[in-house]
Amino acid sequence: MAANQLSPGVVVQERDLTTITSLSTANLGVIAAPFELGPVEEVVTVTSERDLVEKFGKPNDANYEYWYTASQFLSYGGILKAIRVGSTALKNGVNGGTAPLIKNLDGYEASYEDSNNNWNWSARTPGHKGNSIGIFVTDSGADQIAVLPAPGSGNEHEFVADAALSATSGASGKVFKYSILLTVGSVVGSFTPGATTTINIGGSQETVTVLAWDSNNKKLEIGLPGGGVTGIIADGQTVTAGTNTAVIGTGGIERQLYIALNKDSVDFAASDVVADTNSTNVTVTSVRVEYNEREYLPGVKWINVAARPGTSQSVAGQGGFRDELHVVVVDVDGGLTGTAGAVLERFVGMSKASDAKTSVGETNYYKTVIKQRSEFVYWGNHETGLFSATGTASDGNWGLSGASRQFNLLRSSAGTTDFPGGAFTIGSKNNATFYYRIADGVNYTVASGEYSVSSTDVESAYQLIADPESQTIDYILTGPSGVDDGTAKAKITALVSIVEERRDCLVFVSPRRANLVGVSSSSTQTENVEAFFKLLPSSSYCVFDAGYKYIYDKYNDLYRYIPCNGDVAGLCLQTTETSEPWFSPAGFQRGVLRNAIKLAYTPNKTQRDTLYANRINPIVAFPGQGVVLYGDKTALSYASAFDRINVRRLFLTIERVVSGAAKAQLFEQNDESQRALFLNIIEPYLRDVQGRRGVTDFLVKCDGDNNPPEAIDRGEFYAEVFVKPTRTINYITLTFVATRTGVAFSEVAQ
Repeated sequence: MAANQLSPGVVVQERDLTTITSLSTANLGVIAAPFELGPVEEVVTVTSERDLVEKFGKPNDANYEYWYTASQFLSYGGILKAIRVGSTALKNGVNGGTAPLIKNLDGYEASYEDSNNNWNWSARTPGHKGNSIGIFVTDSGADQIAVLPAPGSGNEHEFVADAALSATSGASGKVFKYSILLTVGSVVGSFTPGATTTINIGGSQETVTVLAWDSNNKKLEIGLPGGGVTGIIADGQTVTAGTNTAVIGTGGIERQLYIALNKDSVDFAASDVVADTNSTNVTVTSVRVEYNEREYLPGVKWINVAARPGTSQSVAGQGGFRDELHVVVVDVDGGLTGTAGAVLERFVGMSKASDAKTSVGETNYYKTVIKQRSEFVYWGNHETGLFSATGTASDGNWGLSGASRQFNLLRSSAGTTDFPGGAFTIGSKNNATFYYRIADGVNYTVASGEYSVSSTDVESAYQLIADPESQTIDYILTGPSGVDDGTAKAKITALVSIVEERRDCLVFVSPRRANLVGVSSSSTQTENVEAFFKLLPSSSYCVFDAGYKYIYDKYNDLYRYIPCNGDVAGLCLQTTETSEPWFSPAGFQRGVLRNAIKLAYTPNKTQRDTLYANRINPIVAFPGQGVVLYGDKTALSYASAFDRINVRRLFLTIERVVSGAAKAQLFEQNDESQRALFLNIIEPYLRDVQGRRGVTDFLVKCDGDNNPPEAIDRGEFYAEVFVKPTRTINYITLTFVATRTGVAFSEVAQ
């Protein structure tokens, strides 16, 4: 159509008739397996063995056949879509309450994100591996530690948590915590944090609470009971807990008043006078910044993680106060990384406010940040062990908007545990560090040494890739076929149904382990394999192999037998990369398996004849030549061009390309010009395939004969593609003829 011109001129336009099509396939495989880690019933792309380890864990005795099927496929250069199979046995570890099954992020958002869960944190991955996780959380907490002198007379100072504090300097706040730190000697036995003990104060036995005990440094932190104690604690007095005793050293007493400042208050300072619960004035000796001493493990300080949490810019702009917090996720037992105490991830400066934003406008609400960024944990509920920032506790609840809100602060009831010893970190009890230990995660049940997953669970996993429009797939790997014939038949039949419905990929199947491994007679192995595959359906979209190979498992320092279907699929993708998808993946040129030490079963010629006649591709170890895929049949049970892998893959390739080109015709004008344009796209592509030995001849029919007027009126478009596929050589006969002297070869070469 000519462009609108109001005066004479020339307008240059272009029309592209050079649309090109791609010859390559995606080389994407898929496997559903009971991995040790990772989301459940979610398609995850894996690009390497290292990636497989990071996303789904290492192989173990119960899942190595699945794991190494995936790993071997990746070794040929493919990309794998891995799906962790579901099971009702699986549970996510939590820090308390009832362990749930959170399959994946979708499941979390649907059932747990906004629920009133009875746990604060859960492992992101179902299974027992998540039980290695510990979570440390801190917020603003106390602002200052005011060091107080010993009373001149009477009894010990009594400061009650949440009581108001003020000084003539203008400083004001609340009592966050009051404790006495003792340096002791002559220690007999040990002290249990959380337990009560007695102390001899001037001859009076008074009961106090053990807040923390650091046996290495001989530091004992105690809390006074409500109502205080009679007398004054002094050097040389004895602390007793059953048969355990310790003597307070010289100068070994420090009275510590932890203070949370009111909003806009100045700091407390040395010489400020504060009044205790009994209205007794105490002059502050010195003041320290509490956060500089706050630890999340003995000797490991928060200040080395990040600066003290305070008020975010977003909330401060709304008149809010103290919304920030930090989270550190730790591999406590080393179950995830192999290193006990390794830090898995850190989240710094998140907000308690539901509407908090970062400087670039992204959400900073800690619940959402954890959901979006953490690889190891889910949030479950806000902490309830809190210091009330205002007179009405609910005014400062977490998860509310930040406008004009003073958020409540963490105040732990138990303190931070030193793993694995179980002692509490000095200063942590009734302070602003919370330690959440994940537990009660449950893995798959084990039956006959393998993770037990039902046929239904496996089928549900593979159904995630059943739709070809949402998931591009070239190869479906089965891993081990099944623990028995019934399970295997159900699994493979379901997979064949998927590929027959998709009609754009292949499924690869190996025998059951029991058919080959541990069976000493090759004749029996042949019979077992033949009988097994006779149970399975006919399909040109399926490939059977007869192999189990012996490999070294470097993660467990063992040698193991694994099925070969990952390798056969890998040979197909390797053939695509090095030759063409319509070349056979079998034989000495392209069919040599990788990483095979030996085979559980190497059939002889007679046995290979039996296998091949039953749609089974032998895998053979040839001395000095390697382990070779020695057949290229599909699982089609009758004679057809489609009983060969190369022909099936030829059609998979050209059908994907041509159908992709056909989609571009949708909603275009249905006329002769559009048909000609379509032919202009398809015929050069097929000539290229022909030139690259995929077909010997072809014809594309798309004209008025197969697009009659009545079809055009219905909005229909028809094209017929006729191809003569190039066949592979499966049988070679060599005839050697000896002739008499003087006989011309033309006489005998007929």
